[in-house]
Amino acid sequence: MLSRSDFIGIDDTTHLCAGGEAPMLRSHQSAIEQFTHDKAMGEMARSRQADIIEATRTQCAELLSVDASDIGFVSSASEGINIVAYGLDWAAGDNIVIADVEFASGIYPWLALQSRGVELRIVKHRNWQISLDDISAHIDNRTRVVLISHVSMFTGQRISLPALSKLVRQSNAALVLDTTHAAGVVTVDASLADVVVTSCYKWLLGIHGTAVFYWNRHRLPQLKPPFLGWNSVSAAGGWQQPTQMSLHPDALRFTPGNPAFLSIYILHNALNTLLKLGIDNIERHALSLTGQLWTGLASLGGWEIMTPFDEPSRAGNICLMTDRVAEVAAALKARDVLVWGTYAGDARLRISCHVYNTPADVDICLQALDDLPAR
Repeated sequence: MLSRSDFIGIDDTTHLCAGGEAPMLRSHQSAIEQFTHDKAMGEMARSRQADIIEATRTQCAELLSVDASDIGFVSSASEGINIVAYGLDWAAGDNIVIADVEFASGIYPWLALQSRGVELRIVKHRNWQISLDDISAHIDNRTRVVLISHVSMFTGQRISLPALSKLVRQSNAALVLDTTHAAGVVTVDASLADVVVTSCYKWLLGIHGTAVFYWNRHRLPQLKPPFLGWNSVSAAGGWQQPTQMSLHPDALRFTPGNPAFLSIYILHNALNTLLKLGIDNIERHALSLTGQLWTGLASLGGWEIMTPFDEPSRAGNICLMTDRVAEVAAALKARDVLVWGTYAGDARLRISCHVYNTPADVDICLQALDDLPAR
């Protein structure tokens, strides 16, 4: 895998919070420099930027096992989910199925549809786990969307994508998948979903400003861009026919204006690094470390581990429920161990293992936790 020296600012830190913010690759400095040089090239700059976009779409397609033409870029995973919420035609009596432990951006966009008679159905967790049977029990012939995170940001559970896809495709619903905590650390076959969104500043080692948007246009051709701009179209009528235009036939139609070029240059460099390492190798590495962490926490005792132990059901996050989360996170930080604390007032601690982590990092974290006062 990679070493701490490949990243900026973590030489003396046990960085276990890629699930919140990953550190910056040193090689990103070259990507930033390339962007600044390209931007100075006048009209030629746009051609060079377009080349980077196409190269990055190809990398995303390889990462997600789909066609590059079905990859687009939006500003955030939140925007991608809103595209679905506002890009489908809804009728009173339709419903959407989500989990109670879903990230807020997977919940809030649907709330505006309730005034139009669309029902929001919430699958409740059982011992922090979301089961396929419970998802199935909430789906009927009026379910339009099932939105699930492939790996839960809150619990660390990884749901079986093939099984989930098979379940949802027995209905008329579209599967909208948030892979923010899966892409870049475990294998993701996006073709099993209808829309996939993923943030880039965590496991993909990118920065804020760009998210990946996959559109399965063969299964969900009715999805419309809810907002349009010059970049949405492949042909335009010009001043002679200013209202004439043709949308891009592929996922580029969902980016109405210029994308965040700098963050795409950085994502291109990050994906080059991750794909060279191999996602299968990264997954084995992460599962080895989170298995070591899970077993160590169980041996310590006194921690409510939210994440399942079996490998197919976890990825790079191990999550703990504790009412002392701020105290624990602060105590670890004092020992230069970085983890991720609360989210929206929920007392959950998240410890993440990625390409730059080692078994020694896990041991350091476990020792720091063991040295805390009685749990």
